[in-house]
Amino acid sequence: MSFVYHANALAFGGVIRNPCCDVLPSIASVVLSPSGGEGSETIRNFNYKGIISFDEASVYVGGSQRGEYRNTISTVSIRNLNILNMVHVELLVGRVTSEHHFDPDKPFDPANPENEEPQFTFEGSQLENLKIGGKRVDVKLDHSVFSRYATHSAFVEAFKGPAADEDTLLGNTAAAATANGKLVDRYAKRFCWQANHCGAGAPASKDNVIRCSLLEGIDVPDTDENLHDNKTRREKDRVQPVRRNGYIVRIADFGTVAIGEVVLKPHQRTVNMLRFALGSPIDGEFTAGSGTTNGTDMYP
Repeated sequence: MSFVYHANALAFGGVIRNPCCDVLPSIASVVLSPSGGEGSETIRNFNYKGIISFDEASVYVGGSQRGEYRNTISTVSIRNLNILNMVHVELLVGRVTSEHHFDPDKPFDPANPENEEPQFTFEGSQLENLKIGGKRVDVKLDHSVFSRYATHSAFVEAFKGPAADEDTLLGNTAAAATANGKLVDRYAKRFCWQANHCGAGAPASKDNVIRCSLLEGIDVPDTDENLHDNKTRREKDRVQPVRRNGYIVRIADFGTVAIGEVVLKPHQRTVNMLRFALGSPIDGEFTAGSGTTNGTDMYP
């Protein structure tokens, strides 16, 4: 039996539609060989028309086996990233790790070929000295919830249960005694989950994809506004030019940026540290600092 590794890392990439149509090919991107090993790339002094620039971007992926554990890592760092002089971050780091445990004494079951569900972490991901619209904002990331529920099934089951269970797990018995509601209710606002979709726990797509975020807090005014409603959004832009709903920040006459976006799939996790959807006067989509890991056992 062998193991097929999977990891990728991307510093930057996207597309511009207006006022010109242009594709920004993946910059500083690397894919891990299915056999493991490592890969890396570094790009320095990038500048696209003054719209996007950074001093240095480095990506790294690696995969190896130590004893009964198959470990994979994807990490990306960008220094002095500047988007249209509206979003600037001194240091961006995205990091995802996965660990697959293999028990050589466990018999192979063709109906369930996975030896054990992988565990993932995002520890080490960070945004240092982030400015939005020329103003420095305090960003607080929380990796711990994803480390506590490190497998997909553990995450899904936890968010079906009571919030008190998490307080007990953390050793906070006083909070557990007074906690109300389900865990999904505690995190719904942070993860941009609609309350009417949380009855059965963390809302997932048909293929079991769950979207959430590393962002725990940021000193940008919070709102319950539907940022997809164009008419309301344009009206609010004049009253409160910078605001957020959960981990999505709206910036008037610029667009939106998703901060610390996490995509959970069975046996795979992805982080997009900054994902932009730009509006007038420049229209397009970019992602800065994306990494993915997973892997699977192969039975010849």
